[in-house]
Amino acid sequence: MSRANSQPSWAGCRLPKEAGRSVARAALLLRPRQSAATAAAALLSRWRLPRAGAMVKLAAKCLLAGDPAVGKSALAQMFRNDGAHFQKNYTLTTGIELLVKAVSVPETSDSVEFFIFDSAGKDLFSEMLEKLWEQPNVLCLVYDVTNEQSFNNCAKWLEKLRAHAVGMHIPGVLVGNKTDLVARRVVEQKQAQEWAEKHGLEYCEMSVKEMKNFEAPFHILAKSFQQLYKEKVETFHSLA
Repeated sequence: MSRANSQPSWAGCRLPKEAGRSVARAALLLRPRQSAATAAAALLSRWRLPRAGAMVKLAAKCLLAGDPAVGKSALAQMFRNDGAHFQKNYTLTTGIELLVKAVSVPETSDSVEFFIFDSAGKDLFSEMLEKLWEQPNVLCLVYDVTNEQSFNNCAKWLEKLRAHAVGMHIPGVLVGNKTDLVARRVVEQKQAQEWAEKHGLEYCEMSVKEMKNFEAPFHILAKSFQQLYKEKVETFHSLA
């Protein structure tokens, strides 16, 4: 078995700052007959990229977004505590809660350490937390299947994210919560799944109250983020 990396690999699949500066300097100091691609490849080859099959530890900033009272905090707490308990009474989040937990990438030996930012869902508070939305790596967008407005507002939350990540591919998952309230359901699974696919998101449903499927969103995100990382590494190898 290949030896594991001792430190998490680059958050957001970016090169180390030193490598970026070296490539930039090379572009300025090119000899007349040396192309930018050749110089970049020569410099990138000096960095030790993970070998094929090596265990990799990744780190990702995860934004937990959605309307108030859809179950964002309950989901985050359940995930962190491995479903140890469901707290019946949650107070409205008025700031930011940061939760950190590593999750294994399904069907691999890799892992992703998520830094989960659970923020207030009300516009009053979100306006004060603009910095939170900068440089995200993955998105977990939650709505309440018994509240059609919370589903409709997903478009607003997704637009907000993409305004802070112009030109970036941000893996994301749309999560329908409170599936235990069958008689009160107003947003059907097919409708939500089609919306998610249209906007480039994965989709899953869960019931935090019944402790069902609460790990699924983070396993999906871990797999998507790891795949993005692998694509970046393959690109770097092709330049080296």
